[in-house]
Amino acid sequence: MPKIAVVTVAALLSLSGLAQASIIGNGPPNQTGGSDLNAFIEGDDFVVGTPSAQITQIKFWALRATPADFTGTIDWAFYSDSAGFPGSSVALGNAAATGVATGNTTLGLDEFAYTLNVSATLGTGTYWLVLHNGPSNAIPDGSFYWAWTSDSGNSASSFVLSSPAWAGNSAELAFELTDSAPEPMSMSLVGGGLLAAWLFRRKKAMGV
Repeated sequence: MPKIAVVTVAALLSLSGLAQASIIGNGPPNQTGGSDLNAFIEGDDFVVGTPSAQITQIKFWALRATPADFTGTIDWAFYSDSAGFPGSSVALGNAAATGVATGNTTLGLDEFAYTLNVSATLGTGTYWLVLHNGPSNAIPDGSFYWAWTSDSGNSASSFVLSSPAWAGNSAELAFELTDSAPEPMSMSLVGGGLLAAWLFRRKKAMGV
């Protein structure tokens, strides 16, 4: 009989693992347009509602004309919020991104979903995801745009060759962030399962 309790705890641990990852962001594009990721650094805001979000992956949708339009890497950063615009960076890096064609097109450009692995811990609050095609101090050739989820909104752009002066571009950008931090409910399920197993074994030992 004690084995049944152990199996129950294992099942709870498995369910907890499945429930750990959550998604933050605007979601996929609506094929209305995109913001230039070559000549501009682009950003959009999001809200973290938990005390410690562990961001492990960035997914964003982009529009391009040819494979050569993508440099192969993405400069990424998370910024604090400053009166509705990106403030100071709290995490940043450059990472290789893998693109998968969605089969959609926008204004004659092919749509791709790109993913890149990152590591950043963010507390509760409002932040900005900031991206650029390749190193942020260079302007690549070609056409590479961060696809929109809406053609109205509060995303922001900063010209690569100027100081970080942000301007609104009246759009919402397509992205999803994977938060791999354990959810409180999942952890309580595991704790409850372990407690139940301990009580069960204790009662058996006492002959109850």
